[in-house]
Amino acid sequence: MGIGFILSVKKLLPILFLFTGFQANAGVIGNLTYDGTYISGDGRTYVGLDTIAVWDYATTLAATTEVDGPYEEFRIANTADADYFIGSLFGADADNCSSIYENGTPNADNAYCGDITGWTDGMFGDNMNNQTDYFLFIDDGSTTTWAGVTSLKYDGMVAQVESWITIDNSDEYSADGMYPSSPMTWLLVKDTVASVPGPSSIALMGLGIFGIGFARRRRQS
Repeated sequence: MGIGFILSVKKLLPILFLFTGFQANAGVIGNLTYDGTYISGDGRTYVGLDTIAVWDYATTLAATTEVDGPYEEFRIANTADADYFIGSLFGADADNCSSIYENGTPNADNAYCGDITGWTDGMFGDNMNNQTDYFLFIDDGSTTTWAGVTSLKYDGMVAQVESWITIDNSDEYSADGMYPSSPMTWLLVKDTVASVPGPSSIALMGLGIFGIGFARRRRQS
């Protein structure tokens, strides 16, 4: 009886992994999970921080409009998207960034967002260098000609600068720029809601399996 129970559990494991969204070797921080290509877990999907790190702005933007391309449904993140991402790192719905004070006055464009527990460099994809990962986003708070940047340091410190560099100058951190060995990723995001079966769905699945077994027994008898 014990052996039969163990075999039954082994047969059910693939089904359990399927319905729980289990991913081997996945990095998990806060609400976000990385599967080696995509970051997800907060109702959105982001492209890994190293997947398109060497692309310039024009190439990245073109990829989001390519019909039937892998990034057709994605968009380049704006300030609100970046804040949402930061919040998700800390298991929240919004960022927890506070202005860094300079000469006694707050600088709204330069913010400290906190320290992530358990973070290591490259956990969601490796770019820039072996100390810090970066992602760029459109600074829509002032003008769309500027880009903001979020930094994730090896020690877990998260910081953000909303108006850091012009979009044109950001190309210096692409494959054809001045710093090709230190690439920065434009954060790509799309709105997605993971379909997770609730208790009623699992119960219906169980009833269906039971019904199939019952029907087979009737035919055999």
